[in-house]
Amino acid sequence: MKQLRAVLFLIIMLWALPANATIEEVVSPGGIKAWLVQDSKLPLISMQFAFRGGVEQDPSDKQGLTELTVNLLTEGAGKYDSAAFQQALADNSIAMQFNVGRDAIFGEIKTLKMDQNLAFDLLHLAVTNPRFDGDEINRQRDEQLTSLKIQLGSPDWQARYALFSYLFAGHPYGERMLGTAASLNSLKREDLQNFAAKHFARDNLIIAVTGDISREELAATLDRVFGDLPLHAQLAPIDEVKFPQQPQTILVPREGTQTEMMFAMPGPKRTDADWYAADIVNYILGSGGFSSRLMHEVRDKRGLTYGINTMLSPMEHAGIVVGEAATDNPKVGQAWSVVMQVWQGIYHDGVTEDEVNAAKDYLTGALPLAMTSTDKITAVLVDLQMNHLGQDYLEKRNSLIRGVTPQDIQDVIHRWFDPEKLTVVMVGQPQGITPTETWQQVRE
Repeated sequence: MKQLRAVLFLIIMLWALPANATIEEVVSPGGIKAWLVQDSKLPLISMQFAFRGGVEQDPSDKQGLTELTVNLLTEGAGKYDSAAFQQALADNSIAMQFNVGRDAIFGEIKTLKMDQNLAFDLLHLAVTNPRFDGDEINRQRDEQLTSLKIQLGSPDWQARYALFSYLFAGHPYGERMLGTAASLNSLKREDLQNFAAKHFARDNLIIAVTGDISREELAATLDRVFGDLPLHAQLAPIDEVKFPQQPQTILVPREGTQTEMMFAMPGPKRTDADWYAADIVNYILGSGGFSSRLMHEVRDKRGLTYGINTMLSPMEHAGIVVGEAATDNPKVGQAWSVVMQVWQGIYHDGVTEDEVNAAKDYLTGALPLAMTSTDKITAVLVDLQMNHLGQDYLEKRNSLIRGVTPQDIQDVIHRWFDPEKLTVVMVGQPQGITPTETWQQVRE
């Protein structure tokens, strides 16, 4: 039976739901809501969910609390200690995991229909009655401390931390997800218990389900899994980000032959009316792979880097346009000069009709590629709810992208892509560029 479950599970996870699948809203008798895409072709159920309020909820002296708490949710719950809980998952081919973001805590469970009762009972225990056993706390803390040490050795992380520390100074978005050695070692079992009790609630819960489950079954399941949670979460209020007015060129000295560059400026949030035009401009600038201007000019024509990219990074309380590249130390000044030339070219001269059409073609075709399995579809449904996009979003998305006008593009370029607003962080020993500030690497 275990082998049969494993084979079925592997086959099913590669199965994509039909493109015209209908999103339904299901409301449980207890008032818990979920989005459902039903498909009974294969006996699989995939549920993903999010609790609003992520790492930004960590107190400044307890950084790493969210990460540690979430990592312990599958390490024992209710009558199951860690070994028994993991064994129950493995014996029944149930996949359960949790992870942490800036604005939310995410969970996922995938199960064959025959095992749904056990799967959802285990999930109920994980979110309502985690054990937080002392030995498991110590083991997970040690693993997090090890990850922290590895992180400190990464020039990419050092660049990101310096950049976010500057852009988000005084805001929780500038804090560290894994925490510090001091903050982690200060955390006690009571901190984890209090965190779970305050953050796992019904009013900050988002749920999406795909697969072989009826509306009636799901309605009952929602109460079965989440009905015992408190009605209201106790979250700290988070302010909107106030970006610094003066961009900087920040150097973080580090031994080595290459310099990691990370650069960013304020950008639109996902609910901003400028989003679709900004997405098109960003694709042309730096997210379109080898067809983007930055890749063409910085890598293809001049060989200054193996890769360079930009992306829109929307959060609940801010949005940024962010990019990164790495290059040999003697080439940093030239590489950054080319980046600025490309950015200024778009800002002053705009983009071409052919570039816009190619970007629209890619973006309208990208979403189906992100929905090629049940778990990917479920993740998209959670993302839509997280970003307040509505059940009809999949139906109208392409028309929103196609409807972006040349005037929209021009307005967005001047609103969100001014190169004079770029802050850049360089981690290494760059040549040919003068920093405005020098910061030291984070050591602990």
